[in-house]
Amino acid sequence: TCPWEQLWGAVCAVFGSWMNERAILYRKLNNIPAEWGTAVSVQAMVFGNMGENSATGVAFSRDAATGENLFNGEYFFHKIDVTDRSIPEHFGVTAKYWSEETEEIKYQIAGGCEIDQMLGQWHANILGLGELFDKKQLHTALKSLYKNNYKTTMRDHANPWRLFSINDEAGTLMCTYPEGCDKPKIPITYCEETMHGFEYAFAGLLISEGFIDEGLSVVRAVREKYRGHNRNPYNELECGSNYARSMASFALLSIFSGFRFDLSEGYIGFDPLVSKDDYRCIWSLGPAWGQVRINEKETVVRICDGNLMLKELRLPYIKEITSLTIDGREIEFTKKDGSIYFAPTKIEKTILVK
Repeated sequence: TCPWEQLWGAVCAVFGSWMNERAILYRKLNNIPAEWGTAVSVQAMVFGNMGENSATGVAFSRDAATGENLFNGEYFFHKIDVTDRSIPEHFGVTAKYWSEETEEIKYQIAGGCEIDQMLGQWHANILGLGELFDKKQLHTALKSLYKNNYKTTMRDHANPWRLFSINDEAGTLMCTYPEGCDKPKIPITYCEETMHGFEYAFAGLLISEGFIDEGLSVVRAVREKYRGHNRNPYNELECGSNYARSMASFALLSIFSGFRFDLSEGYIGFDPLVSKDDYRCIWSLGPAWGQVRINEKETVVRICDGNLMLKELRLPYIKEITSLTIDGREIEFTKKDGSIYFAPTKIEKTILVK
């Protein structure tokens, strides 16, 4: 089959799904305008991940490395003239997005400091895809976002939307408008709220970029709301009961443990961001899950269920290795640049590195 036909078939399938019966009903039940539309991300391909006939990659609609025209010296912003009526007119949505009273476009971020302005870097750090932003701009924006949006108390904060943080509780706001920044008369919906899935992603990006204390404060602000005596500890409310976005918290395990893997290449690895003196963490992959325990003398990777076929361990924190034992058998190995190489081996119980 022609690759272009496959590509266009996939793109059309996504756009077609926007108008299927289930999607239409969902939008009606949740008051989502149909004209908002949907989007498709097309990936540029890099061959050879699992052989000559496979590929992976990412494509961007703009150069995310420069942030050109979208970085104001403190954070990344939404470039739009909210007084320009021709914008909603161009898209045929004037009735819904133009306010005759304020003479502005409604529901825009504009110059605000928004919580997931660098969400792509969170994904990239988890997946090992490298830098998407200029590093200096990224860190400046993270500091500004933490300064502007993280609140230690909600006592002085006015929120006309849903209340997921109240009174003396801390939280990270969806979007703020720092002093000197023009706030649209009718800004982005829910901007004064705290939403836990977004907070966890922001915390993960902070931690992965070295701002560990700040990231942990964001996480604690969420979890302190769900201690049992104040709210259900198993139901982090956000947009609805048992809302799925809070599962972004699971990524904190991979971020803190430095967990990396590529089963097509036969490797897994760990490099914890915190103390390696008796460090413990769970890990999870498609064919298996287990625990890793690290101390000064040894690293133990235990499989609790399933099995793995591996030929490499990436443990850059280990300087010298005296032995490698897999499922009770000592294995020959070589070590180079933080990786331990050995013959392809099916592992069902334990990897012990000393």
